[in-house]
Amino acid sequence: MDSTNTIDSQDADNKDDTDKRKIVDDALHPAEVSKFQTDDLKYNPESKIDHNTCPQKRKCTCYVPRRYVTSFLTGLGMLLVYAMRTNIGLTAITLLDTSSPAKVEDAETLPTSFWTTRSVALLHSSFYLGYIFTHIPAGYLTVIWPCNRIYGLCILISGLLNLLLPYTIDHESYWVSCAIRFVQGLSEGLLYPSCYGILRHWSTPAERGRIVAAVLTGSYAAPILGFPVAGFLTHYIGWEYVFYVSGGACVVWYLIFLGIVSEKPSHDPQINDEELDYLTTSQGDSSLDYENIKIPWKDILTSPPVIALCACNVARNWVFILILTNEPYYLNNFEFTVAENGVLSSIPHIFKVLASILGGFIADFVIGRRLLNTTILRKLLTALGFGGQSVCFLVLTFTVEPLYVMIFLTLGVGMFGLSVSGWQINHYDLATRYAGVLVSITSASGAVAAVIVPIVAGELTLNNEMSGWNTLFYITISIVLTALVIFLIFGTGQEQRWAHPPPDIELVQKQDPLARKPYNIRLQQRLSATPEVKNSVGNTYTEHSKLVKRTSENIPQKY
Repeated sequence: MDSTNTIDSQDADNKDDTDKRKIVDDALHPAEVSKFQTDDLKYNPESKIDHNTCPQKRKCTCYVPRRYVTSFLTGLGMLLVYAMRTNIGLTAITLLDTSSPAKVEDAETLPTSFWTTRSVALLHSSFYLGYIFTHIPAGYLTVIWPCNRIYGLCILISGLLNLLLPYTIDHESYWVSCAIRFVQGLSEGLLYPSCYGILRHWSTPAERGRIVAAVLTGSYAAPILGFPVAGFLTHYIGWEYVFYVSGGACVVWYLIFLGIVSEKPSHDPQINDEELDYLTTSQGDSSLDYENIKIPWKDILTSPPVIALCACNVARNWVFILILTNEPYYLNNFEFTVAENGVLSSIPHIFKVLASILGGFIADFVIGRRLLNTTILRKLLTALGFGGQSVCFLVLTFTVEPLYVMIFLTLGVGMFGLSVSGWQINHYDLATRYAGVLVSITSASGAVAAVIVPIVAGELTLNNEMSGWNTLFYITISIVLTALVIFLIFGTGQEQRWAHPPPDIELVQKQDPLARKPYNIRLQQRLSATPEVKNSVGNTYTEHSKLVKRTSENIPQKY
């Protein structure tokens, strides 16, 4: 009897081990995951999904993936708020150029204030001084508050304040104008961290290159809209309408954005089941939020790859703000009308948008086909963007012919768009979960350059001589090349060690009352909570990530 009991006990143990292995194998098999999920949806009494209508919804050909709708509206907001930043730059021409009355249809529509390049520089710097202060707090706020609400409110506040600027400028309340610009900067300091926070939930690793590039391209496309519209309104209607139209467009956008865009896919009532499942499964653990997770500030601030991104952001902001605020003044040397100046100022940015979109598709194609590893790809695109721009700016110091100036200014500004899918998306490579935190740090570094460059440009171009512009281009080239060298040395496309919480802590997932359940995250929770999986695979954060990754790699994309 003892021998028989021993044999039975061994058989039972072997059967348990076999069952454990089978559970783990089945959990990793996409067909079983789909079956498990379908059963879970079917029999869960808490489910609010009508399964009789789901097949019809899946067959609907008019369905537009919600991640594309969200990306479009987020990019549109970026476009409008950056177009609003061109208002001061073009209005400054009418205040600095004594021949402006001859360059517009009605001279009586011009402002009567008196400004110098120094006062314009201080007005620009006031904005970016406020821009610095809210970046780091914004990184923390994106972890605890809904990013879509932060993003919408920061654009709304800046747009409403923009409506006040015509009054303060026309009544020569210069310091009040500076104060308004400072508060606008405080508001827009939340822009990039919250934008990256939105895209964390609404993009997948396979599509991140083109989706993020498309959204960020909104900032680069802004001058295409902002400069021509501002030039047209100033030339034919009145300079103050430049501010009214820009600010009003931001308010209208906010109302639309508020009603359509949700914080996460699980909060969107219009998203269908397939897209929801695809997003949550593809993102894996990076889409989950936890109660007791702590931001590793020390590791982030001392990380060489993050420091390299800070250097790139300094170069980016130096060039971008220089062009955004001073390009019309630079082209004014070539005797264009205000309307012509606005149109010509937009041409370089058209090429930058095209290069940015092209870079996004190239990045996704190369990564999808595994032609290059992520590190080499990011460095290659950054080198093409930064290096090409430096060469073109160097040529600008040797030519004064309007045609050649436009050609090389267009190429220089345009090639920079390739670097968007290089260093700028690299935040997600280092730590998807902390992308908003990373961009708050790197953007704060870049904001320092944004404060300095208007002042430097104002001093060097005080008399609007070409020698001053050439010196400014030399300084710009040295900054861009220095950032490129730092990124080539310290940059990486590998996920960082501090991107994951320590494996020995128990993570408590946030209870989200707005989430639509059940869906794949619920499946992931059940898999990781199953005792057999705990014993066979492990229940640490890292092992959970590997489990979800192996599962999602075999699930085809439907949307």
